[in-house]
Amino acid sequence: MGAPKVARCGKTRKSKVKNSISRPAGKVVKFDLTDLQWTNNIPECPVYHPSEKEFEDPFLYLQNIAPEASKFAASTPAVVVLTKEKKDFKFETNVQPLGISEWNEKDIVTFSMRGRKYTYHEFEALANDAFLSRFYSFGSLSSSYVEKEFWHEMVYGEKGTVEYGVNIEGSAFSCDPDDKLGKSKWNLKNFSRLPQSTLRLVDKEIPGITDPMLYIGMLFSMFAWHVEDHYLYSINYHHSGANKIWYGVPSHEASQFENVVLHNVYCNKILPKHGEDGAFQLLAHKTTMLPPIVLLQNDVAVYKAIQKPGEFVITFPKAYHAGFSTGFNCGEAVNFAIGDWFPLGAEASKRYAHLRMFPIIPHEELLCKEAMQIYKSLKVRGPFETEQFNRVFKFFKYHRYPDMP
Repeated sequence: MGAPKVARCGKTRKSKVKNSISRPAGKVVKFDLTDLQWTNNIPECPVYHPSEKEFEDPFLYLQNIAPEASKFAASTPAVVVLTKEKKDFKFETNVQPLGISEWNEKDIVTFSMRGRKYTYHEFEALANDAFLSRFYSFGSLSSSYVEKEFWHEMVYGEKGTVEYGVNIEGSAFSCDPDDKLGKSKWNLKNFSRLPQSTLRLVDKEIPGITDPMLYIGMLFSMFAWHVEDHYLYSINYHHSGANKIWYGVPSHEASQFENVVLHNVYCNKILPKHGEDGAFQLLAHKTTMLPPIVLLQNDVAVYKAIQKPGEFVITFPKAYHAGFSTGFNCGEAVNFAIGDWFPLGAEASKRYAHLRMFPIIPHEELLCKEAMQIYKSLKVRGPFETEQFNRVFKFFKYHRYPDMP
């Protein structure tokens, strides 16, 4: 089996609506996107091709590529798993508005509107109809063309909506014993619990963090700018369907990103707190879709990845990312953490406490548990455990006991 690549970094039918959407009365003029050639100028994230041997140990491989990759932000088909292995599988969508909010006190946009419940095939038919009605095509368009159409629609379109099956608990990795990817360590059902992942020490199951979630999209279904909870890593697998376009900002530019959003997107009257912390709180709601050109114009590095079926996308701690689907597709994601996450996890925990945001995982408890586990394994440790121990020890020394010799 060839190992998968690791990349980093129209209107719909009427639905039952939980909340109404408030939209600007006219065209959005805050961002001038009349010239969309900037979409061709975003550098792409590096793409790695692990060998069969490297593919056997995901965390050792990620540790090896991390120094370069962090600077940038063949299996059983999902349709078989979700229609035959999970015979009663149905999911509920969210309804997303196509448009960029003015983000002032008179214009509040929400992505939390409830859509309908669908089977996999019902939503696939809906998505294909939407694509056909817009492009008069069954999907032979380039991702570059669809990308330009997306941003044009977001700013100058008729303010339609799309549906997105988001945060669906479960997995589309097969249980078939003959499925090689399903049996591998890259199966996201088990990924966060592998021996090298710090999240194996979390006592309870947390959907999306320790256990994967599914994301079933259609043309222009989007995930807004955000960082992962507690600045964790994430791994995202594209099971099937149309490409996804990702945008990512490196972690070392996260503060600059928040500052640009603060001064170019939000009105001060809607900020829960002043400064970058206020921007962080609003971004945490995952409702801010900002054209990357605004970042480029403000000297914030942004990279692009075009994720195809069979590819993984890794997001690194504190790396803001966003994106959208170019047609019907099915993806899956889960969080994980390794030793170099602890300092950023501590930073996230302090920020949560300052903003009175409820933590999802116990950072200091995990730190203590990891230290004890590594200490017990000192006599039988390999290169990965040695690296983990050095990182945890350094964190203890410089962040908890600075006077330790």
